[in-house]
Amino acid sequence: MRRALPLVCLLLVLPGVLLGGGTREQDVPADPLASSIRENTTKLGALRDQIAAQRARMGSLEGQEQDVRRSVAEIEEEIVATSRLLGEMDRRERELLAQGDTLGARLDSSRVAFAGRRAALGRNLRALYMRGRVDEVRTVLTAASLSELMARMKLARMVARVEAGLVEQTRRHGRRLFMEQRLLDAALAEIWQTRAEVGTQTAHLQALAAEKTAALRDLQTERQDLKNKLMDLNLNEQKLGYVLEDLEQQRTQRAADPGLERAPVQVEGSLAANAGRLEWPVQGTLLRSFGRSVHPRFKTVTLNNGLNIGAPVGTPVAAVAGGTVEFADHLPGFGRCVILDHGEGYYTLYAHLARVFVTAGAEAARGQVLAEVGRPEPGEESQLYFEVRQGRTPLDPADWLRPR
Repeated sequence: MRRALPLVCLLLVLPGVLLGGGTREQDVPADPLASSIRENTTKLGALRDQIAAQRARMGSLEGQEQDVRRSVAEIEEEIVATSRLLGEMDRRERELLAQGDTLGARLDSSRVAFAGRRAALGRNLRALYMRGRVDEVRTVLTAASLSELMARMKLARMVARVEAGLVEQTRRHGRRLFMEQRLLDAALAEIWQTRAEVGTQTAHLQALAAEKTAALRDLQTERQDLKNKLMDLNLNEQKLGYVLEDLEQQRTQRAADPGLERAPVQVEGSLAANAGRLEWPVQGTLLRSFGRSVHPRFKTVTLNNGLNIGAPVGTPVAAVAGGTVEFADHLPGFGRCVILDHGEGYYTLYAHLARVFVTAGAEAARGQVLAEVGRPEPGEESQLYFEVRQGRTPLDPADWLRPR
């Protein structure tokens, strides 16, 4: 038949917030097993509340993840639209460059024609100047009639006007081609400027998309961490359920056979008499004090039932007072753990250990090295977790340890 008291001591330190409080043997007698059942039932309810809070947080993260996914999709659509715009501007630029080549050829042709016509007009004007009045007299003398004279003079003036008109027409055509060239150059300059601006915007969008993608990965990682934590909480909930069933079974057995209860441990010297004068179990830095605190990542309020003392891995961990090793094994949420029973209902707990040098049932003297400091999880800061309890009630270790 199993012994009831060691299992009860093990239940003292299961993860969670313990709300119950034990009574001293000299106070009003109480059934410790029934009290343990009530307290573990309370713990089970608190654990279920924590599970519900984690599930709500997961739901919130899923909503944030969906928002980020939509944001990334919108940015990618904008990047695609911008790429289309750049492609359209490239096509338009090619068209304008082709038009510019054609226009340049026409402008060169117009310049050649203008130069030729202006040269012809100059030759004709010089010839007219050289002939001067002689040609006018010759025209008058050789004319058969007045009407022929008038016709010849009219024809000469008309030829001069036509030649001058051709020169002016060629000049206007050249000016029009020049204006077209300027408009074409302006359009190309605008396209180049717009393409540069769009390129800058595209680079910004790509950087924003990369940032959103990284944020999405962070959300997915956090959600996976929460999922893993939720699995651990569910597992602890199942364990607590099994513990309650076992405690009910023990209470039924003890009711039938009261002799199952073990006599209390007797240790020389009272732990209560040394309150405020106990040596620290390890030399290190205080990382977390006793009481309520807010989790830095999950933003949940938790109650710390002891002290977290930072120290290098392998640092010796000493018993703060003499007692009996009630437990020396792996405990869920605490890793390797040692529990000392100091009598009169007082216990001390040492957790997150690397190596343990004592076994259950052995006697430990004050200052004896029980174990070495380890880590809560791989990659986390090495530390010792230390508790002082009276019955099942956690006490602030700062009231028991010697002030630094």
